[in-house]
Amino acid sequence: MEQNISFTVSWSDATRLAKMLQARNLRYAVKQLPGKTTLAFVFPKLSLSQYVYLYILFGAKRQEG
Repeated sequence: MEQNISFTVSWSDATRLAKMLQARNLRYAVKQLPGKTTLAFVFPKLSLSQYVYLYILFGAKRQEG
């Protein structure tokens, strides 16, 4: 997959998810969008299996755009 993929989460879920991602050695960045109360985990260049793992982990909280 060539584009960046991002998933939004609440602040309360961010620490737990970050620990799970670090255990899997996945590269990501965390961003807070202006005016939003959620965080976006942004992932560069994912394989299909990594995307499926993230989709299961985050559920359907993918941020479009």
